Amino acid sequence: MCRADKQSTTGTDIPVVSRADDAGPCKAVGSAQGPPAESDIAPNQSVGVAPARGPLRLLRIPSLLLVAVIAVILLCRCDDIKMRVKSGTPPPTPGASVVRVLLTSPAAREVEVSTTGAYWLKVDGKVVAQSVSSMPAVTVRYRGGTWQIGSRVVRGREALLLPASDSMVYLGGRCYRGSLRLLADKGDSFLAINHVEMESYLAGVLPKELYANWAPATYEALAVAARTFATYHCSTTGKRHQYDLGDNQASQCYGGYSAETPKSRAAVEATRGVVLSHGPRGQERIFLAQYSACCGGRVNGAYVIRNANRIEPLEGGQVCNDCRACSRYRWPAVRVSKSDILRALAARYASARKLTRIDRIKVISAAPHGRAVWVDVVGNGESVRVRAEDIRLSLIYAGIPAARGLNSMNCRMVDLGDSIEFADGRGFGHGVGLCQWGAQGKALKGWTAEQILLFYYPGATLYRVN
Repeated sequence: MCRADKQSTTGTDIPVVSRADDAGPCKAVGSAQGPPAESDIAPNQSVGVAPARGPLRLLRIPSLLLVAVIAVILLCRCDDIKMRVKSGTPPPTPGASVVRVLLTSPAAREVEVSTTGAYWLKVDGKVVAQSVSSMPAVTVRYRGGTWQIGSRVVRGREALLLPASDSMVYLGGRCYRGSLRLLADKGDSFLAINHVEMESYLAGVLPKELYANWAPATYEALAVAARTFATYHCSTTGKRHQYDLGDNQASQCYGGYSAETPKSRAAVEATRGVVLSHGPRGQERIFLAQYSACCGGRVNGAYVIRNANRIEPLEGGQVCNDCRACSRYRWPAVRVSKSDILRALAARYASARKLTRIDRIKVISAAPHGRAVWVDVVGNGESVRVRAEDIRLSLIYAGIPAARGLNSMNCRMVDLGDSIEFADGRGFGHGVGLCQWGAQGKALKGWTAEQILLFYYPGATLYRVN
């Protein structure tokens, strides 16, 4: 998300596990503990979840009262389990304590790695090197099924650089907690994937998504949203890939240990394990908690960017005037030629290649506040239906210079003959879920992280993942 928006993502809501989620919010397009102890990092480890009774508030309770409270909570949990069994709910999908983050996109042909201390190096599961000292910076290449790691040459498909528990790994000039997995890809290229514990991952996300001087409540609110976002992907799309998330605006921006700050670590610790969920009591499910830089005054429903289940936390419609401080709360009209729009769409969608020109763009459906959702792109007797958001994303990916100021699709499309003018622009990003600038505005008014979250995700429930 990178302090802005993220790409459309589809997926199935997953149950919450229960036992007896340029540097600055308006400068990109678009989300702390030690490394895992296992010698072989196991992805998607199971973790338990229990309802977070006031997860973002600390209470000082006399010891006898505390014992009574704990007893009541345990009784409630037992009752929850009985209700769940009676309702015939299927076994919930576990969350993940380890996140697999792709650090190379596109795949790399050469990287430089090192460690800060002791390490093991494995190739296809076999230890090929280990040392109580740090690994100096070495160049890694993959050629014809063989790894070249400094002066060492080893055949195999997968290399794992596993630092000791008090050590970290460098990829290029950036330091990461956890381990580094190098996986052969197409040709002689390979993927570099950081396996890192969830809370450590989040500590490296927040500083890439928020300004350093923003309020602790803003950091805490985003920590919960980002944890929910990551947990969702670990348990859905991550199961079909070698990694769960990327490290850029297509997922959540992540800078590893190098990006961590005392404020980001404090926010992660204050909300440790807390995620958002939704559903009937005993059947709560984690949902895709997206967020963007600035909604421009009105929160969008998830349906404007993807085929999402219509649930209350993602329905949108909230009036949000606390993001006015963002320079892109309102932005000037942007004019893009129809030929550039067609070229951008054809590059991403085969269906658009049947068009030889664009005669007009017709809005087929819109959100209640007027934002276009679906449009028909019409030309030479043909018509192609796309999401309005896909026009913006296509122009961005195509690198069309005239579209650089198209900050969102919260705007009006005006036909000017050979071009389309995107007028009355509002906000930056897709505008779904938490508005980062709006959250900061609310925090400055004294809102707590919990209040911020429940404003942007109404009807959601906070759960704590153990």
